Amino acid sequence: ARTALRQQGVESVTILYRRTREEMPAFEEEIEAALEEGITLETLVTPVQVLSQDGTLTGVECVRNRLGELDSSGRRKPVPSPGSEFTLNLDTLIVAISESPDTDSIARDGDRCVSIRDDGTVTVDTDTLACCRPGVFAGGDVTTGPNTVVDAIAAGKKAAVMIDRYLKGEELHPPAEVRRPRHYIEPSNLSEEELARIRRAEPPRVPPEVRRRSFAEVEMSLSVHDATTEARRCLRCDLDFTHHMKPESSPAETSEGKRI
Repeated sequence: ARTALRQQGVESVTILYRRTREEMPAFEEEIEAALEEGITLETLVTPVQVLSQDGTLTGVECVRNRLGELDSSGRRKPVPSPGSEFTLNLDTLIVAISESPDTDSIARDGDRCVSIRDDGTVTVDTDTLACCRPGVFAGGDVTTGPNTVVDAIAAGKKAAVMIDRYLKGEELHPPAEVRRPRHYIEPSNLSEEELARIRRAEPPRVPPEVRRRSFAEVEMSLSVHDATTEARRCLRCDLDFTHHMKPESSPAETSEGKRI
């Protein structure tokens, strides 16, 4: 919806959702950002018919809902209210409901060549992203269901490493490598008063009126001061062994010469 709002010639964007905002399967910050940018959110509304004239889209006929009993998803089922029908005029309709991976094409001689779960996602080894068919790897939403872009990119990088190892004939499960801090950092030792004052730093954002007119990055970086303050809030692993290393030992190596 936020991308649609930025397209040339778009005057307004409206989201129709059949349940309430509290039950929307979306991150709260994304909903807030959409509303800040001027997108209209119509809840407890279900489109029931697409309207057209001379082959051109003119609008959708909708009905208003009330929430009924819990359904299999654990949410209250939307129940249409008789006599609440209304028409919403529009010239572009984007359908985004009950999305699932398109796995119908993953077949060989009529049989699936990879394992598909009941929810339509592909089954993979979580450590290697390998499917049950040798040489096939998968990652991203097709394996996890709806997830973040960051996780999808990470899966792509991991799959690339595994494919490289597979083509070289190497073991996909490499030996576990112990990773430990190389340097000791003194605890910040905040006082109770300082701890009570510190709050989570919120990254600055581009103003909504600017966001509506461009594809500029919305969330900006923290200032040096805010980043430093935020770092002092972090929990501490407190691996004190880095502080008590023998002077003759390199902080990056143990007595066996292994990197830590």
